[in-house]
Amino acid sequence: MKNQSCFKSFFTVLLLALSVSCALSGCHGPQYKDEEKEELEKQGEALMQTWLDAHLEDSKVLTAQADIYMYPSGPHYLTDFVAGTFTDDGNVRDYLINTKTNAVYLVSDAALLSEVCLDYAFEILGLEKFRDACRVSNPAAAMWLPDRGNSYTGSEKNNQGTWMPGELTLSLEEAAEEAGNETGNDGQLKILESFVRSPEGRDPIEFGAAIQVPEEVDLEKFGMAYWVKQQEKKGIVFQNIYLSDAFENVSTYSGRTSYERYSFRTIEDPDIRIFMKDAYWVEKNGKDGIEVVEGKENDLSDLSFVKTENGYLVTFPDYDHIFDFSIFAEEGSEFLKHEYHSHEDREAYLSPGAKISGDRYFELDLYWKEAGEDGYLLTDENGVRKLFFGGEELIPRD
Repeated sequence: MKNQSCFKSFFTVLLLALSVSCALSGCHGPQYKDEEKEELEKQGEALMQTWLDAHLEDSKVLTAQADIYMYPSGPHYLTDFVAGTFTDDGNVRDYLINTKTNAVYLVSDAALLSEVCLDYAFEILGLEKFRDACRVSNPAAAMWLPDRGNSYTGSEKNNQGTWMPGELTLSLEEAAEEAGNETGNDGQLKILESFVRSPEGRDPIEFGAAIQVPEEVDLEKFGMAYWVKQQEKKGIVFQNIYLSDAFENVSTYSGRTSYERYSFRTIEDPDIRIFMKDAYWVEKNGKDGIEVVEGKENDLSDLSFVKTENGYLVTFPDYDHIFDFSIFAEEGSEFLKHEYHSHEDREAYLSPGAKISGDRYFELDLYWKEAGEDGYLLTDENGVRKLFFGGEELIPRD
């Protein structure tokens, strides 16, 4: 009991010391004085009013609020931006102004920007001739505004649209009025296309989308060096882009690019085909340049189907659970004559240092599902493809 009490006292003192140290070192909370914040807001308000006097007669600034960058549970910093509202012909509108460059941003139509950027992306990626064969989902574009050495996108700053340069936004609104308030008219598209295709005179634009492409497109060429080059030359930041075909996919996220390649492999006993990841790599664009931070080729010799008294035991010592695979069978296959029960031992190929939480064994009934030209696919009861990592015994259910 005495030792326990001493330990609690020591722990309490330690926490108190850490708290005092954190408070003295300013490791969280505002890293600026109230006077600095007020001065920034006055500067932003004055600059914005000057801009309004030049572009929107009789408009007045209503509010000005310093934009603050907050690290989660950490320090807060003033940025170069001030956000607020102003009057425009009886309406209240939002604005954002960079007090270092005097650049003004107003809220504009994000969908229209995404439409124009999608066309430009197909051109940059060399996919124009495949356009009719591609499927696009979730295209999104926003301005990429610099801030204290970091970057953030306009879509994170206003949920009513995306921040775009003030002069550009007014030109788009004027073009809409000339077309009877029709959004997406030829005049607006011409203005936006000129803006998007002129990287020297604008901030970078972030663009992302999921695009399914035909198999003849070589996706492995879209490495990190490619995306960095496009940002430098075209002023487009391809962030959260996902390109895929039936056997390859490449994606960009958080300064990284990942690539995966799959293929069908034939297994003689049992007479099946497996669809398996062959290779993958991940590249990172850091302070020291582009580097491969992960990468591995698959060794099929590690995979085996061992006959047991009940069925087949799938063995595949992929401790990192990277090279998952699915099972297909063609018409006439002996393996196709049965549906199966999966008895999975989660300890069979446990990652080094990992521990199992919950049950050690998983039990699952599997079913065949028609898969077109690929024959039949082994799935769960909901028709979802079953992914195998090894350590499972497949037992015929009939």
